[in-house]
Parts: sequence; C-alpha cells; structure tokens
Amino acid sequence: MIKRFSLSFLFCVTPLFANQAAIDDLAANLQVKYTLIDAMPVSCPEKLKKCYLSELVLTVPSDARYNDFSIFFSQLMPIYSVESEHFSISHINGDLHKITPKAEFTGFNKAKAESIRFYTKDSQITRSEFMPNYILTNKDASTDIRARVIKSTQTTLDEDTGLEQQPYLAPFKSLNQLRVSKHDKTPWMGAQYLYQTQVKPTLTKPPVSLIPKPTHLEIHTPSKNVDLAKGLAIAPELANNHALSAAFARLSALGIKANDTGIKTTLIIDTSLANEAYSLDITPQSIIITASNNTGAFYGLMSIAGLVSLDNLVVPSLKINDAPHFEFRGLHLDVARNFRSKAFILNTLSQMAVYKLNKLHLHLADDEGWRLAIDDLPELTQVGGHRCFDLTETECLLPQLGAGIDKTSSINGFYSKKDYQEILKFAALNHIEVIPSLDMPGHSRAAVKAMDARYQKYITLGNKAKAEEYWLSEPNDDTVYSSIQHYNDNTLNVCLPSTYRFIEKVIDELIAMHQEVGVELTTYHIGADETAGAWLQSPACNALKSQQPGLTSFNGYFIEKVAKVIENKGVKVAAWNDGLGDTKATNMPTAVQSNGWSMITEGGHQEIHKQANLGWDMVLSIPEVSYFDFPYQSHPEERGNHWAARAIDGYKVFSFMPENLPAHAEIWRTKENTNFNADDTQHRLASNVKFKGIQAHLWSEMIRSDKQAEYMLYPRLLALAERAWHRADWQLPYAEKGRVYNQSSETFTEQAQQERTQDWQRFAALVGFKEIPKLASEGVFYRIPTVAAQIKNGKLDAFTPYPGFAIEAMTNEGKWLPIDQIQHGNEIQSVRAKSAERVGRSLPLTE
Repeated sequence: MIKRFSLSFLFCVTPLFANQAAIDDLAANLQVKYTLIDAMPVSCPEKLKKCYLSELVLTVPSDARYNDFSIFFSQLMPIYSVESEHFSISHINGDLHKITPKAEFTGFNKAKAESIRFYTKDSQITRSEFMPNYILTNKDASTDIRARVIKSTQTTLDEDTGLEQQPYLAPFKSLNQLRVSKHDKTPWMGAQYLYQTQVKPTLTKPPVSLIPKPTHLEIHTPSKNVDLAKGLAIAPELANNHALSAAFARLSALGIKANDTGIKTTLIIDTSLANEAYSLDITPQSIIITASNNTGAFYGLMSIAGLVSLDNLVVPSLKINDAPHFEFRGLHLDVARNFRSKAFILNTLSQMAVYKLNKLHLHLADDEGWRLAIDDLPELTQVGGHRCFDLTETECLLPQLGAGIDKTSSINGFYSKKDYQEILKFAALNHIEVIPSLDMPGHSRAAVKAMDARYQKYITLGNKAKAEEYWLSEPNDDTVYSSIQHYNDNTLNVCLPSTYRFIEKVIDELIAMHQEVGVELTTYHIGADETAGAWLQSPACNALKSQQPGLTSFNGYFIEKVAKVIENKGVKVAAWNDGLGDTKATNMPTAVQSNGWSMITEGGHQEIHKQANLGWDMVLSIPEVSYFDFPYQSHPEERGNHWAARAIDGYKVFSFMPENLPAHAEIWRTKENTNFNADDTQHRLASNVKFKGIQAHLWSEMIRSDKQAEYMLYPRLLALAERAWHRADWQLPYAEKGRVYNQSSETFTEQAQQERTQDWQRFAALVGFKEIPKLASEGVFYRIPTVAAQIKNGKLDAFTPYPGFAIEAMTNEGKWLPIDQIQHGNEIQSVRAKSAERVGRSLPLTE
C-alpha cells in the first residue's frame, strides 16, 4: 500500500510537459487580469516604508493540464513578496520578472481562477506604468519551444480616440489607486475638478499675435489689411538662399506661395542686431525683414507663418521687433528606451522650427537600446538595437518595458549612418543644432551587452586582442549593485583602458558623421547621471584607487577624463547636473553645459545655482515642468510617469518663471500635492549669472508609438517654446536678497497673477484657433483636451482650456450629442471634446 501511494504521489507531481502546440494554445486563450489593489497599504511586508499591493488573476476557457511553462513580464518596480498557492515570482533583471508554477500545480482548470497577489517596492500608480506583452514559454525557456506573447496582455487602440488601451488592466476606481501615501493629496482631476480650477477661455477669435510672443508688435496707424494669399514676390537674395528654404516651404504649405505679382518681400542685413534677432515690417506694398544673419531672417519668415490662420491669410499692417530671451531653446527626445522613427524625428524638427526652438538633444543610447550605427562596431545595433526573447542576449537585449518578442516592432530599430546624417542636414536646414547623447557610464547596458557579444565573437575566433579591444566588462569584478532601474549590469567599468578606447572610437565616428555632411558637432552630452554603486569589487578600480589615494569618486574621475577627451577634439561637453556634482570644477574644461534636473520641490534650485555660479552653461531641465513623459492631469487614464509631478498641463508650463526657481514654492505643490518651502538664503545665484536656456524632455519608457509621443508633446511644447523665447512682464525676476518662498510669501502679486491670466488668454486663443488646426492639417496626433464641466441651474456649463473645440455630451441613452442639443443636465452622463474627425478622452460628469 505504501509503495502504491508513493507511486501515485509521484505521478501527481511529475511535470506535465507542454509542447509547442500547447504553448501556442495557452498564449492565445489564457486570460490575464491585473488589478492594482492598493497603492498605499496600511503596512508593507518586511517593514518597507512604501509598497503597493497588486493581484494577477489567470483564467482559461478550457482545461490546460500541464505545468511546464513560465511567464515573463515587465514590472517597473521589483516584486519582493508573493502570496499564491500555485505560483512564485522571481526578479530577473531590470523590470523583467518571471512567473513559475510551483511543483504542486497540475495545470489550469477552467472552473477555477488562479490568483497571484504580490507586493512591489516603492510605488506604481499610473496605468501606463503597467506594461503589456507577457511572454509565455516552457519552464526552463529552452530554445526548442518558441516563446509567444499572451494575447490578452497586448494593447489595443480605442476606436474613438485612437489612444492605447490596456484590456489586461482592471479599471482604477479609487483614490487608493491614485495616491501613494497617507500624506498624498493628489486630486482626481475629473470634469468638475477641472471646472473649478482651470481658466475658462474668454476670447472668441485669435488676437493679432503669434507663438512664441514677439518682444514688440505694433499695428500700423492707420492700419490696412494685408492679404498674404496674393503670395510673395521674393527678392533674389531671399529666394536663392538655401538656408531659408524650410521657412518658404512652411509659408507655401499655408497657402502663401512665391508669386512674381505678390507682395514685394526683401531682406536687409544689419549686423548690429543680436544673433537670431529680426524685425518684420508688413504693409500692403511690401514686407521687409531685417536681420543680422540667416537665422534671424529664417525666424522673420516663420513669424509671417505664425501670424496667419489656416482659414485666414489676411493680417493687419504691422511692425515686429523680436529677439529670443534664451539662447538655448531645446527639446530632448529619448529614442533609446523605445525607438522613434526617422520620420517622427524629421516631423518634430519641422515643428520645433515653427516655434523657434533651436536645440534637439537626441538621447541615442540607454540600458534598453543603442540606436546609432557605428562603423566597425556592428554589434551595437545588431544586439543593442533590438529587444526580443533571448535570455542569452546574443541576438538581442532582454524584453524590458513590455517589449514582447518581435524584433521588427516599432519600439525596436536604429538609425543608420545615412539616417543620422539626413537628420543632421534637415535639422541644420531648420536652424537647429543636434546634440547627441550616448549615456555613460551608467544607463549603458545596451553597450555593455553588445560589447560582450563582440568579445564572445572574437574569442571564439581565437583573437583575444580584438575581443578585448572595446570590452566594457571586467570578468573578475564581483560587485553587486542595483541601478535606479534595477539593473545589476548596466554600468561601464570606468577603470578599464578598453572603456576609454570604446568611448573615443564612438566620439570619433560621431565627429566624422557630422563633418561628412558639413554639420559641425559642437556639443556632446555624456549623460553621467544615476550611476549605481558599481566598481566596489573591481580589481581594476582597486588598483586605480591604490595609485590615486585621493580619488573620492569613480564617476567624477570618469567624467573629468572623458570631458578632457571631448575637449581635445574641439567639442563642448554636456552632462546632467547630478553627475557633474561628482567632479572637481578645477578638473573640468572651461566650457561645460549642465542640464539642471534637480527638483525644485526638493530644494534642487540650490544645486542648479551652484553649478551656474561656476560659469557653466546651465540649461534648465526641471522635471516638475519640463518632463513631458508625465501626465497632463492626475487622472488614471492619463499616460505618464509619476515620480516628480502628477500633472503638467500647458498652463503650468506657460506659468514657469525660469529666472526665479525658488519662487515656484508659491505656485507649485509637490508630487503629493502638498505645500513646500524653497530656501534661497543659501547657495544663491551670483550677481549677473544667467541661465543659458530651458529644455523640454520626452523620456520614452512608457511611450510605445510615434502617435503617443506626439500626444505627449503637443500642445504643451508650444508653451515651453513661449517661455524659452519670450520673457513676459508678469514673470518674477530673481530677488536681489535671499528669502524663503512658500504659499504664504506673496511675492507673486495679485496684479502679476492677473497679468499672467490675461497673457494666457492670448496664448490659449492662439493655440485653439490657429495652431491646433495647423497641427491637425499636418497629421500631428496632438492631445485633445478633456472637458471641464458642471451643472448650473439645471444646464450643463462646459469648456476646454483652449477654445475652438466642439463639446459633446453622452446622454443617458448612450448617444453623443452637441451640448447645445441637450435640454437638461440630468440627461448627461459624460462629456468630451471633438476636433475634426477626432474625439478626446471622455470624462464622466461625476466620478
């Protein structure tokens, strides 16, 4: 009896093997439902200060009696405690996790849902942070079974809005899914909240102005209308100037074409004007542009385009005198985490030029991807340019960020040398400088794994010298660390000579690419931020430390050394301010660009002031206002990250006062919507020190398509362009004497607030009546705003922050109707805005 029982028991727990057909069937039919139960549990396992509780529920329509499988999925924060009868979860690397059946699991039963509850470190609260494309394969992920994406975990597109949907993710319905702690006061920005907090538009037509606002605009007296539909009779010095061709193409696209019988248009060169400055004088008889150089003339022509609407090419006779407030007016695009097509880059450059932005900071490499082909190092793009399911990472990188298994998907890819040079030439034609960045020494996993693959290739061929030439790893380095994105192997070894050979090779190839098309590489951004505790057990670093006992920071050592390499090649070095904080200023070149991304809500203005006082070019990269991968509003359906800000709409960007960073404590709140103090009595900005400029940023961890990238950029990029080019009178200058700012300090007077509101009305009307139609005509997938709405006296009162959008309401019968066709407010369930053939995200009237 005992023997018979033992055999029976062994039979029950013997693995039930899954063949390819079984894996295919389960991937097609397994239903995965992810529920965020609580983002702020009363207590966390293992006494962590912060965690969140989630649940995965797995169901099948028919029995699947096998347990020889595993599921790989992306979870941005590491799972550290699991509650499940039948499954365990392990952390692989980065955000990649693995679900494995326990021994007693004998397969799925159609009558029973399988539950896996787990706690995750820190917080994860916006829906876009919950990644798609769970991967199913056999338990040991052997190559004899082809992995499949579980169909129920794929995203879809909403038929009405065109926005990405996540059917695998249960709805968010409570504030416990929106807030991260008991101190968190983040509001649920529904229709009624927006009604109470947003500025209602007052203008019913666009004013005579443009974006960005010029320094001075004066309508001639007496004013006479000028019909630009007649075209422009362009003087030869303009018509034959290739540097102005992109501006003429813009005018032509708007219906203002070259015409010998049109308005005489001439250019006067006046070298006494500042760089990029221009004047524009428009009368019925002539248009005269005066500028010091081609860039000023280019912006003068772009201002003509900015004055008109799609449906109205008539402007009053007027005179504009204009010049930029900041020299550096930038946009940072992360194409490394998730790839952006070349067409997207070119289209973005066109829009940047329209709004007089002049720097494209192109983030070409990070942990999840290397996006630029480098001669003689094909592995960088062969391996580092793709994510798929290859745990050995000899064919591609791990499928981080919900990448799935398809190497040909749009999130994968790279720019060939020809592609990159086309981008350079097009940028130059639009008077934009490209600042390439290949992040190092942290955020370098794609490069590390690519050079590991190169090493293996040449070692196999017996060529040890070639294998180690650009090797970025040290085999005897036993350091255990975890990066900010939870990688344990994403950092270059800064103590190896081969690391610097690699860096110099990449920079030399970049310089050559630029020189071949006549576009000088003037600035190179090394990144240098968020370096984890690497190198502690590195033999090479221990040897270096013994040779240089005064060495206090390996990251600082690396930055200083690479900065000198870059300087010797005639290129200015740029980096993020936290990395530069590890250096000794006396060891750095004289010309340094620092991107200040320290958070103002956490006292970051002090570090920014310190580096600006060193004489470095400080470019403001403030996350709370310039990181466009954060949501427009704090609402579960708004995409974006959450670690620095929960809501960055156009009004917040428009209200930014770059000269006085600490003063924002009067008008901003923290990421948990609480008040804060900004102490400006220490580490003050020195007299006569000015910031170089400001930059918008679009990081791409949660942005899987070009359309979604456009949605996150527009229209708030226009507000950033406004602040980069034009300093409004209502903006607070930097205080001569230090003080502490908070919600009660009242330096931003009521009069200044009223002036800001009036200025916003001008800007909002221009966006709604003029710029949105232009973006639509060019196929840009801009964000249609959500509707602010409230029932007043039984009637619906509703508006959008930008005028010009139609507003619809859903009746109790489920029909969408224009709001003027609805008699009673109690008939309405939801509201949404509409533009041309597109509709925006709807909001319930009450939620």
